[in-house]
Amino acid sequence: MKYKILKLEFSTAVHFGRGGLEKSQNVLSADTIFSALFIEALKYDLSNVMLDLFKKGKVKISNAFPYIKDEYYVPKPIIQLKKDNEGDSVIKKALKKLKYIPLSKFRDFIEGNLDIKQEEDTFSNNLGNFSLVEKVSMQSAKEDEVNNLYAIEVFKYKKGSGLYFFVGFEEEKDFEVLNKLIKSLSHTGIGGKVSSGYGNFKSEIITPSEDVIKSLENKEGYKQYMSLSICLPKEEELEKSLDKASYIIVKRSGFIASSSYANTFRKKKDIYMLEAGSVYINEFTGDIYDVSERDKNIGTHPVYRYGIPFFMGVR
Repeated sequence: MKYKILKLEFSTAVHFGRGGLEKSQNVLSADTIFSALFIEALKYDLSNVMLDLFKKGKVKISNAFPYIKDEYYVPKPIIQLKKDNEGDSVIKKALKKLKYIPLSKFRDFIEGNLDIKQEEDTFSNNLGNFSLVEKVSMQSAKEDEVNNLYAIEVFKYKKGSGLYFFVGFEEEKDFEVLNKLIKSLSHTGIGGKVSSGYGNFKSEIITPSEDVIKSLENKEGYKQYMSLSICLPKEEELEKSLDKASYIIVKRSGFIASSSYANTFRKKKDIYMLEAGSVYINEFTGDIYDVSERDKNIGTHPVYRYGIPFFMGVR
């Protein structure tokens, strides 16, 4: 498999919801990226092509993680480090707060040689800032207009910072399908409140280093793997995949964006998945799951939740 990095430089603030307008985050899960790309694919009659590429394993994506200048970050793996119980309380506090590791220093972190406090400070001071923005919604009540105030939390990346995600693909033509959709999405916007101008970006294609590619292809004979994407094993894979694994379970929900799905605003089925950064000793394939309500005879088409892992060797 070949690999590329798609680097997203945001020209506007973003709202990546995590349970209401007043709560946001500064990263994107692979299932959110997939859903946004799928909606773009519908515009070009490419939805079946896109779904087939991902279902057959010809294309896969990771979560979108932060970058700061030329440094790319990956999630802190859920593993026990040799020096976890050593050092002062300041280091322990910084380690607990640190969520992302510089890719260039990943081995140092695994070996317990990373300056945790310095890296946590660098990340916190250079990525960007959250802010709460007040908005007004206009509603007509007979002859009177009612102004409803509400607040939305947004994140603004600092200059030289943004998000990136890995793309694995079998053939260049398959990557070009995804890249076309990303270019279209850059104008539409990604995340919430795109109609208000949030989430616009420009993309850049980067080729990962040979060392990074080796870690993605398991050329070094790793015995532990971290998924760089939120994922969910198939039912028949579940027991083996979770054997001796270290993982975090997250609930994924949300509303269906398609206007043709039903006459009313409908929620996706809740599904529990394994967070990026979870570590396994056994690889698995995962799947793309239908989270529509068609089993209840509600809805006109499937609604997909992406749950395919994107493994990276840990140790």
